[in-house]
Amino acid sequence: MKASLIAALRESCGYLQDEGWHQTARLMVLAAQEIESLSERIGELEEHLRTLDKAPDTLRAPEASNQNATRAAAVSSRR
Repeated sequence: MKASLIAALRESCGYLQDEGWHQTARLMVLAAQEIESLSERIGELEEHLRTLDKAPDTLRAPEASNQNATRAAAVSSRR
């Protein structure tokens, strides 16, 4: 769908310019360029995500230490 939308935007520009709609035609070219740019960026981000999924488990955050549990046990043993 993206490719067909980009093609339609670009193809319509000539017709719009012929009718005097120059700024509208320019906006359509810019929209097509933006869609292409965003599609490329999405592809890059998806590839990066795939590399993160394949990364070893060593990149995970360590388990949180519960210092309060140790202190609570010490306090309760004094009672």
